[in-house]
Amino acid sequence: METTADRLRRFRTLRGIDSGAELARLAGLPEATYRAYESGRRPLTARAARELARPLGITWQALLFGEDDSAEAIATLEQASVVLGQRVSRKPRPPPAPERVPFTAERIRMAGDSWALLPVYDACAPPGAGEHLDPEAALYRIAFREEWVRSVTAAPLDQLAVIGVRGDSMEPTLRPGDSVLVDCAQNRPRRTDGIYVIRTDGGLQVKRLQVEVVQGLITILSDNKAYEPQRGVRPDDVTVVGRVIWVGRQLGS
Repeated sequence: METTADRLRRFRTLRGIDSGAELARLAGLPEATYRAYESGRRPLTARAARELARPLGITWQALLFGEDDSAEAIATLEQASVVLGQRVSRKPRPPPAPERVPFTAERIRMAGDSWALLPVYDACAPPGAGEHLDPEAALYRIAFREEWVRSVTAAPLDQLAVIGVRGDSMEPTLRPGDSVLVDCAQNRPRRTDGIYVIRTDGGLQVKRLQVEVVQGLITILSDNKAYEPQRGVRPDDVTVVGRVIWVGRQLGS
């Protein structure tokens, strides 16, 4: 009989996520906790199943109870906890994040290699659902060799997108006309600074983000020193689309 630990390993493999550590990061769980779930040393809780189901692209019911249609009758995490014999938490919880809209990345075979066709967006792309990009707003698709993609990120292909850079605020690191590959699974800035795509009223912007360790506030930086940094920004006040993991640039005119 398949256990929740078996299903975790199976769904992770099917999703193309190479390691438990990467799935834990995508779900926002401690790596040690996830390893205990996947090894079967610790029962998978309903709330942890909800967080893990999102990057796996499945329902939390399927993760907890299998893919039997009857599992869909269990509609809430509280009901699932009762069925599993787990303690039902009475602490108020924030509303769940909206489901990420997939980019419906396509795979093709060409010259004996597997290629991923990733969507390309303009920096003035219209808003989607919150931090999400609207798949309908993609301008076209660009091919990346899938083996190379896997060398830079373990994120599912449907959470990768290419965005054009506008403006000079990130010069000399990024220049107008550059294209950046964005990992939309990495939408929580860490303590070490990184370059992220954020959404503003004017569209999409590429900025360097730093997390202030003590207060947990965010500083928004431009590599171009002509632009003043924005300090003390609350995480809830900035919409992070994803982290920049690669840049492409045309040389010459």
